[in-house]
Amino acid sequence: MVMQTYILHVEESETGDGLDVDVYDEDGAIEASTWVGYEDYGVTAGDGDPGPTETTFDADVLTLDLQVERDDGGFTVRVLGDGETLASARIADDEWGLDAR
Repeated sequence: MVMQTYILHVEESETGDGLDVDVYDEDGAIEASTWVGYEDYGVTAGDGDPGPTETTFDADVLTLDLQVERDDGGFTVRVLGDGETLASARIADDEWGLDAR
């Protein structure tokens, strides 16, 4: 196998009701993707206008998966490669203007 460069890209969806989470390879192809609905976690979009966040990482893996967790102050998005954490991004409520119910 060959080491490849990936980008974890997280942004608020166009409709403002959730997060679009994608992992792109170095050619720009989507390798993993998920949508996280705010309603599922009791969160609403506030007045913030967050820009996308990107994390670049290198990996030599057979599989990529995304894992999203919610705690009291935000979301944590992890990229798993062959079951191991390769990269993560923190989406904090106060930075993204999210309101927890």
